[in-house]
Amino acid sequence: MTNFNTRYFMIATLFVAIVFLQVFVPWLGLLPLGAFIVGASVTIIQFTVAIAGIILGPKYGAVVGCWWGVLSFVNAWTHQGTIGSLMFQNPLTAIIPRVLVGLIVGYVFNRIFRNQSTAIRLTGLGISGILAALINTIGVVLLTWLGFNIMRTNFTGVPLHNILVWLIGIVSFNAIFEIIVGFVLVGLIGSVLLPIAERANIRG
Repeated sequence: MTNFNTRYFMIATLFVAIVFLQVFVPWLGLLPLGAFIVGASVTIIQFTVAIAGIILGPKYGAVVGCWWGVLSFVNAWTHQGTIGSLMFQNPLTAIIPRVLVGLIVGYVFNRIFRNQSTAIRLTGLGISGILAALINTIGVVLLTWLGFNIMRTNFTGVPLHNILVWLIGIVSFNAIFEIIVGFVLVGLIGSVLLPIAERANIRG
């Protein structure tokens, strides 16, 4: 492995370690907004994956996203008893949307925004945060709906009919705040880390 590839591997490993901590230490992966909006909380792990894709490119972004998915799958089976754990016991729901976050965000940013002016790049970082929130939310909802329809689950609290409408209802409130937080968080963190990465000749 060349020094160049080793550098990418080490940075990707660092992102995976951050995701690992965010999955298993809840307050690191969840931003509670209850002090401002009752009942609101924002999952922020997708933004770590998005930043990995932005800095390292879509391939490594997908790898970091895949690790998030695998860890979510393991966590769902070891912490059973909630609707959330039931959703992510399906490996497709746990893994595919997370891989797509790193892959799509990494591709879109590096293809469209990376070589633009500072203002456009900053806007692109914010858009990448929004995109990460949407990809994860929409992917999880659609694959959960598909899984519940195939499994015909009768888990307490899960309706037998109109499951898609029910899923949209339970995620849409927090999804609004995830979009806002994604725009701000990825914009701020990306604007700091991206120039550092480029000075180290790390380009997606």
